[in-house]
Amino acid sequence: MAVAGALFSLLALVAVIVTDLHDRDFPQAIGAQSRLGLDFGESQFSDREAFAALTQMDADWNLGLVRIAPDLAGDSDERIFVALNNRSLAATFRWFSGTGEGRVVGRDRLANSSPDGSYLVTGDRARLAELQSRLNSAGVRVTRIDASVTGSLRFAMQEGGFAAAVLAAFALIAALALFWLSMKARSRALRVLGGCPALRIQAQDLCGFAAALLVPAAAVTLVAVAYVGLARGWLYVGVFVKALAGVEVAVIAVSLLVALAMSASAWPSATMLATRQPAVKSLRSAAVVVQALTFLLVVGAAGPAWSAYRSSSATAAEMAQWKNLADQVAVQFGMSDDEMTSLEPRIGNLVKDGEAAGAIAYSYTFSDETWGGDLGDYSAVTFVNQRWLDLMTTNAPPGALTPVRYDHVSSMLSREFGETFSLLSRSRRPGGQILSAFGYLRPADGFRMPVAQGGGGGSLAFLDDVLVAVIPSLHQTFNDRNLTSMVSTRNILFTGVAATQGLLERDGLSSEALSDRGIKGDLSVVYVAEEGILRAQFMAYVVWLMNLALAALVVAFTVAAAISALITALLHAKRDFPLRLSGRPWGRILQSRVYKELLAGVALVCLVALFQRPDAVGALLVAALFGMFVVPLSHLWAANWCFSGVSRRRI
Repeated sequence: MAVAGALFSLLALVAVIVTDLHDRDFPQAIGAQSRLGLDFGESQFSDREAFAALTQMDADWNLGLVRIAPDLAGDSDERIFVALNNRSLAATFRWFSGTGEGRVVGRDRLANSSPDGSYLVTGDRARLAELQSRLNSAGVRVTRIDASVTGSLRFAMQEGGFAAAVLAAFALIAALALFWLSMKARSRALRVLGGCPALRIQAQDLCGFAAALLVPAAAVTLVAVAYVGLARGWLYVGVFVKALAGVEVAVIAVSLLVALAMSASAWPSATMLATRQPAVKSLRSAAVVVQALTFLLVVGAAGPAWSAYRSSSATAAEMAQWKNLADQVAVQFGMSDDEMTSLEPRIGNLVKDGEAAGAIAYSYTFSDETWGGDLGDYSAVTFVNQRWLDLMTTNAPPGALTPVRYDHVSSMLSREFGETFSLLSRSRRPGGQILSAFGYLRPADGFRMPVAQGGGGGSLAFLDDVLVAVIPSLHQTFNDRNLTSMVSTRNILFTGVAATQGLLERDGLSSEALSDRGIKGDLSVVYVAEEGILRAQFMAYVVWLMNLALAALVVAFTVAAAISALITALLHAKRDFPLRLSGRPWGRILQSRVYKELLAGVALVCLVALFQRPDAVGALLVAALFGMFVVPLSHLWAANWCFSGVSRRRI
């Protein structure tokens, strides 16, 4: 019951994680019950029309739509929630995690945002299907997700390290079932000898095992609910109880099935009493199988779990680069192609003025996958300006980029990009001459350079084998047509909303100026880092989740190994007691069984390495060494416990 209590405490921690994940997706404090993902890319709405339509439908149907957005002010990486209409939502609210505060702000925050993104439904959901239908008919892609604790639990289980910890919990419960049967082995035989039917014995033992699990489960649940209610708020108790009950029911059901299978494999019999055999002898095979499977689980999961942790950590660090683009905006075109073509000279002047003010960041990347050429030693070539380098290397270590001599890459660049730059250039100079005026760099070992994918709509790639070409001046290098194209694909970014609005007015690209010229469309200024920052926040959370999963896996294996060793010690108690009583050291008494298990462990490690071929060999070896360290200690502890029990006539 003590071990089961520890196990259910671990499951309570799992439920806390699931509740936190659920609250991050659907903040309970503002009553979020559904989330809509809206993509207006192929719709008939402009940005302003999209927001106007959403606001009107929200007001008419009392949906309580709230847009999720990152907090771009200061150094905070928290999300904020923008209410499309004034509702009775508190200006601030508390997260389940207790870290920081959520903020609800007015619609003005979306003045320079794209309508694409995630929206929470905090009001009446009766007309939500009608909203979906109306948006779909207008060409808007709508993804709806309703709040579900089961969905949050399923999402958590899909994480590799987290799933490994849960599997380890199942292995622990199997060891508990084996331990329970080993404790009951002698009484089972005595009850058979007394004439009790075998089926009744099985039912009694199974009910006793269930009670030994249900009592600590109920106690842990009550304590955990009280803690969540008092420390985190009673608002979250419903979600927490659903998550905890779900995992507890699953674990108890599996444990009862395992106990039933083991009990059937070790059918109670009076023969062992008649032949004076240890009552737990029939469980020897099951004990060996459980211990081997538990060790195999730990060794097999160590490499993938550590690789996933490293990958999550690296991704979180990379995604944090989005914060460097927090004040960067893109100019979004809401007009026809003909209108865009007529504005190309003005867009060229806009880029020229932005460069003069030091407010232009540029990156355009050609990868070997999309380019289709031969880039030599590099997987990609990215063309950037100095402003982009300054933004992306703010937190980089000194020497993150090393110079590359032009004569080392000139033949590749002239062959692959010479003709292209001749067509793109403003002066129609030969492409080789243009390329020779650029500076060239490459990332140093251990640094992955954030670059914008060519025509990728502002998405970033993090590359360690990219050739970085630094362009002195965009306006002098590219003609107006190509500058306009790169502005529209968000490969050219501007600094600051107010400053960019000022540039648009200066170059005759404001809404009023365009209307006076007879242009029906408009240009809007939108932040580019919103979705990237939100993804970075999630990846940082996944890193913490992986840390917890690895710790849970280690704890589960340690307990399982100790129980398995205790079963083995019970099987050898008659042999170990007189040997120890005669003065023989524990090392000699235990050496045969320890050596066998160590050899079996080495074989299992080799088997995992052969079939899995893990990248993280170090993690595999550490897990193996940990197992080799825990096994002898577990046997020593178990043998001492049995010796003490026999000497006191308790076994």
